[in-house]
Amino acid sequence: MTGKYLASFDGTKIYYHKTTRDKNRCLVFLHGFGGDLTAWQKERTYFTKLGISTIAMDLRGHGLSERSNNKDFYKLENFSKDVASLIEKEKLANPIVIGHCFGGMVAIFFQAQFPKVSKGLILVNTSYKPPFFSYNPMQRTFFKQIISFILKFIPNIKVSGHADFDKFIGTSDLDVKRILSDILHTSLRSYLMLCNSLIDLNAKELLNKITVSTLVVAGTKDSIFPPNIAQFLSKRIKNSELDLIKGANHIIVINNPKILSETIERFLQKIKFL
Repeated sequence: MTGKYLASFDGTKIYYHKTTRDKNRCLVFLHGFGGDLTAWQKERTYFTKLGISTIAMDLRGHGLSERSNNKDFYKLENFSKDVASLIEKEKLANPIVIGHCFGGMVAIFFQAQFPKVSKGLILVNTSYKPPFFSYNPMQRTFFKQIISFILKFIPNIKVSGHADFDKFIGTSDLDVKRILSDILHTSLRSYLMLCNSLIDLNAKELLNKITVSTLVVAGTKDSIFPPNIAQFLSKRIKNSELDLIKGANHIIVINNPKILSETIERFLQKIKFL
């Protein structure tokens, strides 16, 4: 897969890949925490065959995109500005932004910051806050101190290139080998710095700012972001609808690409994007 680089708003090099079909219809795919753009390969192939252009990007700190030792580099608003920079560079008119897991959080920030840029939003197995750090302030402070301590002493372990997600088809939410692959391909330092950035995240108030047509998708077996979170998102986002995929877990993008693509396709037909 051959892609290219974008110099984002702050000069960060963001790697992305584009398939061009219909210039007036484009889907922008945002991968999950520790993933990269190749996770969406099967969904992108599905929509390319339908004549729709697609773009997938390696979020900053992931895949082939640039990394940094500056903690501010990993602020959520910077990720959403990267998406806006990409849309501007490619001169996309009214794209649909699709985000899974952490990519969904980025999509929420993006839509709140840039409400008139996209035509619609699709949030897949995601939330407005992280799953494991939503404790009381003392606990959050403790976790941040632990991460900061670790960052001072550990070597930055990293595996170059994109991950091979085909090896993890059918895996569970907390599959150790897949999570280790995510960490190593992201780099241990970037993975921990992003964890540190997410600990205090609570974007609940941003949900009220989303006004575009939105599809919230959740797997009924997702143990990271259970269906009740998707139901909450759907209630808080005004112009939204909820679609629960029976039996799907958190890794729906690689475990259930066909049914996820069909679910997205029905939504696109409903909002007259197809």
